[in-house]
Amino acid sequence: MKILEQFLVRLDSGPWSAISRAVLGFCIPPVIRALSGGEQIWISLAWFVVLLIGLRVVPAALRLVLPFSREAKDIWFQRRQIAKLHDSYQWQKLFWIGLGLLAYAAIAGGLRTGEQAVTLVCLVGGAAGLLFWHRSGAGQARAA
Repeated sequence: MKILEQFLVRLDSGPWSAISRAVLGFCIPPVIRALSGGEQIWISLAWFVVLLIGLRVVPAALRLVLPFSREAKDIWFQRRQIAKLHDSYQWQKLFWIGLGLLAYAAIAGGLRTGEQAVTLVCLVGGAAGLLFWHRSGAGQARAA
């Protein structure tokens, strides 16, 4: 694999996956504020859903367009299969986004109402996903 491919594969592995999602969570409030301007919960939730859809669509489009190696494509394919079998695999990712949102709240002095709702959804849903992911044994099997 090329260096860029190795970076992208590792970015979604081990501790880097959690760190990259926390950084993403930290960036969400300023983006939502720039796009919506208001404090309405539904606007924040809608933009967050658009972000989640983008996190699925953009990588899929890049995999189709860019010439990644067979090895990288196989790794990503295996991860997508795990995600299809275990909803908790996807849900647990929200936990780390929620931690990034909390870090932003701590540094910026709080969150707006809609951002608080998004943070709550991420932390509660993500914690449940994380719990189910580790209880299923799939998390340990994937780490091995």
